[in-house]
Amino acid sequence: MSALFNKDIVVLDVTSRLISAIAGCRKAQSVYDVKACAEREYDGYSDGEFFDADAAAKAAEEVLSEAVNASGTSARRVFIGVPGEFVTLVNRPVSVTLDRVRKVIDADIDYLIAKGGVFEDDSYVLVNSSAVCFSVDTSDKLYFDVRGMNAGRVSATVSYMLAERRFTDLFEAAAKRAGFKEIRFVATPWAEGVAMFEREQRDATYVVVDAGYLSTSVAIGRGEGLVDLKSFSMGGGHIAADIYEVLGVPFELAERAKELVDLNLSYSDDAVLVADGEHVVYAAEACEIVRARLEYFAEIVAQVLDGGDFPTYVPVWLTGEGMTSIRGARAYIAEKLGRSVEICAPKLPGFARPDDSSKVSLLIVAETLSKDTFGSYIKRVFNGGKK
Repeated sequence: MSALFNKDIVVLDVTSRLISAIAGCRKAQSVYDVKACAEREYDGYSDGEFFDADAAAKAAEEVLSEAVNASGTSARRVFIGVPGEFVTLVNRPVSVTLDRVRKVIDADIDYLIAKGGVFEDDSYVLVNSSAVCFSVDTSDKLYFDVRGMNAGRVSATVSYMLAERRFTDLFEAAAKRAGFKEIRFVATPWAEGVAMFEREQRDATYVVVDAGYLSTSVAIGRGEGLVDLKSFSMGGGHIAADIYEVLGVPFELAERAKELVDLNLSYSDDAVLVADGEHVVYAAEACEIVRARLEYFAEIVAQVLDGGDFPTYVPVWLTGEGMTSIRGARAYIAEKLGRSVEICAPKLPGFARPDDSSKVSLLIVAETLSKDTFGSYIKRVFNGGKK
């Protein structure tokens, strides 16, 4: 099949531990066929800097080539996820006055969103833009879709997501070496919100905390946009590092202890969690270390939420590989936040774990971006940064 008529989707997911490529296509409503998935561990990033940028680019090129070869796809367009540490969110109020009072059409919304999407800083690239909410004329009432309404003026709060150019340059070059001709970028935290939650759920404010191995993003969303986005360099790897440093055991043993500990249990002082013949990790000590890190983690998340003055009833969804696999972590974080916390994951067969959230969300959003019906409403919602 020629690339022109190929409906396969290829996405690249960049997390703080793994770089993954998926090739697949949509078969029916909410049904996706993943033809190939390739991934590589790499050194990751912290504070918005890759530990080894060249190695990250090499891993990206390798997994893209592997996924293409394994799937047999002829697709030459790839969608690359931009993790939170490399995304800057700018929310702007934008208004347009129509030529007369009439029904609002797609082109009006396109123009409104484009009007506010001008940025002077060349070190950033606009990759996505979408509206949080709309209003018409002088009314204070907020809407999530104003198409078909009669109005003389349309206003909106629009989310503009900017990716650091050094990130886009690095992975654009890697994708081109892998044979791709067209490269688009998608802000991963935004993709997770619009892909994993139904429209009705997004009518109210929601929070997605994606805790990875070395990095966490806190995305507060509403409608088709983001109200706020913050990222910080902390994740599950820091828990293992704490056990390693405090107890003086090999890092591999510390990793095993992190996965085996259960914060729901009360351990005796002599209960052994894991040992390797030379080193021993006692369960009670491991619990204390894990709780200390989770408390620090919750404090940072709370600062983000408190800074936006979000009510305590706003749901918090925890996803990613960093914290969700630790038994009792969700409940402990909820206790420290004083908020309801639930774990969320995609519903794609074979990719239904929290650590699959980013790659599956990118696949779903990329499929929408790939549609040729650019005049549709979805085109406005998912306005990918085309390279």
